[in-house]
Amino acid sequence: MSIKRIAIMTAWNADSGVFIHAEPIVKAWIKMGYDVKVFTFIKEDFHGRVIFGMDEPFVIRCFGTSKKTNFLDPRPLLTEKYDVLVVEDLKMLPMENLAKIFHMIKRKAKAVIHILHENTIRGSEPPQPPIFYAFDWDAVVYFEKKQEWFAKAIYENKAHYIPFPCFPKRRRDKTEARKKLGLPLDKNIVLVYARGGYSPYLPKLPNNELENVHFLVLSGKNENWKYPQTEIRVTPPLSNDELDEYAFASDAIILHKVLLPSYPMTYPIAVTSSAVYQLLGTLRPILAPKISEFFEPFNGELLKYANREELKELLIDALNMGERTQTTLKEAEMFIEKRSPEKIAQEYIKLFEKLI
Repeated sequence: MSIKRIAIMTAWNADSGVFIHAEPIVKAWIKMGYDVKVFTFIKEDFHGRVIFGMDEPFVIRCFGTSKKTNFLDPRPLLTEKYDVLVVEDLKMLPMENLAKIFHMIKRKAKAVIHILHENTIRGSEPPQPPIFYAFDWDAVVYFEKKQEWFAKAIYENKAHYIPFPCFPKRRRDKTEARKKLGLPLDKNIVLVYARGGYSPYLPKLPNNELENVHFLVLSGKNENWKYPQTEIRVTPPLSNDELDEYAFASDAIILHKVLLPSYPMTYPIAVTSSAVYQLLGTLRPILAPKISEFFEPFNGELLKYANREELKELLIDALNMGERTQTTLKEAEMFIEKRSPEKIAQEYIKLFEKLI
């Protein structure tokens, strides 16, 4: 094994889609026997809204965001041992300060890779400053097919596609989860995730066909409205484990997120729902809008609705574990297997080995 030590600059233990991407890969590398170091944001200036819990022994907090402090302590990057350095979501990192020591990192590492989180290079003004393009990467990874047009145009044969990983399949007792969260034990529960960029979207209620359904809306703000059969819980940002608790207490999950771009869609915009990759492994039916850029990467793995009436019909099927839902869950399991942390982590290892 020519690669033994991997370092990664990324968001960690925070409510960030970048962390949702990084965590399963890092944990898979560790499970595979690699020595992994995570360089991440300082607690005074980080990407996200909250840091969860205690950091693991392999985590080193040594830089701030490009938007605020632009702080970088170069010592860990220059003194810790690693064969490969992975840099994730460069635009959030202190790019100018990183550029000043990049030549030393290149001498130290056998390969330096950037994981591209940009969703476009279009717009009335360039989304990123010229410094963003100043780094001589050995490879650039994109995880969404719609990134390919600009990844290939800018980085040519250095651009490689490795898909976004799914969290693994996991199980938890529904009754125990409901007791812990103070939820009814005798009703069907539909989790409506409405934090971040997700919105509360429900079928028309009351409805005789859904009379035994309890809709639980998780929101980050006080929703000044009342709706039949609906409970609104205002929560702080949820850790992966806390969100899992709500998912396992539920019988189905609604993820409603629609993008309205502020510029002409001459080229596709590469956005995706990290919550889907996170929640598919709970094996709960997930319902999402048909017309949304965020859910275009998913097909048979989700139940997709066009309006409130179709949402109602899909919920009835999901709560009764109908034929359509059974097919969707089988598709979801195949998708999870195809994008398991182990398989995606191995794709990165293959790339590393190829580069050195």
